[in-house]
Amino acid sequence: MQTAIERLKEAAKDSFMKPQSYMGADIQEAIMEAGLDLEDDKVYARLSAPGYLDCTDWSGPFDTTEEAAQALLDLYFED
Repeated sequence: MQTAIERLKEAAKDSFMKPQSYMGADIQEAIMEAGLDLEDDKVYARLSAPGYLDCTDWSGPFDTTEEAAQALLDLYFED
């Protein structure tokens, strides 16, 4: 059985939007600007087009990268 991270990689492989995830401590300003609760030790995720300004809103906080991957799958990809 594939993990959410593996399923997300597969779902996004042909998309110009690629998943990103960061710890809150690494992107504090972006999280505050997004209006999300900032938790330094939690994971935040979004889809972004590398080299362009296109991106989705940040999602989070999540306890794990696995939870963040599942949230992106639920939000942006069909089963």
